[in-house]
Amino acid sequence: MRTYILRIILRDDTFAEQAYVQYNFARLSTLGISMLSSEVPFTRRVHFFALELFFVLQIGTIVWDVATVLGDIGLFGDSMCILAGLLLTLVKKWHCVANVDELSECIEQLQAYHVHYLQQGERFVRRMRTQNLHERLLQDGSKLIAMVFGSCLIAIALFSNGESLILRASYPFSTSTTLGYGCVFLCQTFLIVWLLFSIVSIDCVGAQILSQISLLFCLLRMEFELIGTDLPLPLEGPLHGDQALRARIHGMIANHQRLLSFCNRVKRLYEPSIMAQFVCSMLIICLTAFELMFAKGDPMQTMRFGAYMLTGFYHIFIWSFFGHWVTHTSTSISDGTTGCNWTVLDDSLKKDLRLTTMRAQKPFVIDVYRLFPLTYQTFIAILSRSYSIFTLLCTMID
Repeated sequence: MRTYILRIILRDDTFAEQAYVQYNFARLSTLGISMLSSEVPFTRRVHFFALELFFVLQIGTIVWDVATVLGDIGLFGDSMCILAGLLLTLVKKWHCVANVDELSECIEQLQAYHVHYLQQGERFVRRMRTQNLHERLLQDGSKLIAMVFGSCLIAIALFSNGESLILRASYPFSTSTTLGYGCVFLCQTFLIVWLLFSIVSIDCVGAQILSQISLLFCLLRMEFELIGTDLPLPLEGPLHGDQALRARIHGMIANHQRLLSFCNRVKRLYEPSIMAQFVCSMLIICLTAFELMFAKGDPMQTMRFGAYMLTGFYHIFIWSFFGHWVTHTSTSISDGTTGCNWTVLDDSLKKDLRLTTMRAQKPFVIDVYRLFPLTYQTFIAILSRSYSIFTLLCTMID
């Protein structure tokens, strides 16, 4: 927090040259997500493939464990929570790899917007600095939650005196010996660290893209608000409508349309990832709530499944929060067009602003495959559906 306070007081502009989302996107190359992946030396590509193979093999051990505990609902739920998280991470990563070109173009477009608004004056830079601070807080908060979650899983295994692994899994060798348990413990520790690093890095880029879109709507509203602020109302003669003013206003209107098209592109790009996230999060929330019923009197298991549940809530909330914020800020354009000094403009420009106002009053909604929008209402609805599924499972057991 001290770093963030100093950044505000000292007005640190280290973010000025590069949007924070572009910086984080470049770091995804650590996971093999890069447009230049084909130009990476062969040795590094072998490293990436080796990590993927290790990941898949670990998933295989958990699938094997799921097959052996089908008759035990408690153990089955535990294994399914782990499996859902691993598969979700794998799906998200390969979705990014498959769409890296389009994702890179979206990041470059955001960088172009970033450079443009840096030149619009201190008022715009101040708003961008505030958004930059929020995105850094999101990144560091997500890292903190991931560290706490991973530490809980590792601590539970350590305090079990070798009786349980970090993740439920079945191996083709005995884990009851010191050597076997030690090897599995180290492998699963590495898996947890790599898993959490991957999901935090990938999800923060997606959340920051939505954050930047909401910022662009705010900055465009601020541009509209400046229309006519330096123009007096003529007492006689025609109102203002010279060529330069007309080109400026028409440019803002065109920017609004281009921004809406960009939003639709981002929505189509992230629909598969968001759908997978919400389905897996609902599954994890339901199963962990169900497992908590069987963990009464066992603080370690309560801590374990409580951590699973909280991470499921957090993922859904983050996407719902930024989706809702994009929807909210998309309608603020109408506030800018009605709040500007439109009285000094001629009838033609007033008509253009009126049409823009009417268009902006329809909010842009990120509706995933037209099934559900990313809003607070969806977040509450998912919690309600999860509770309904939980009660159904309880009824089936009873």
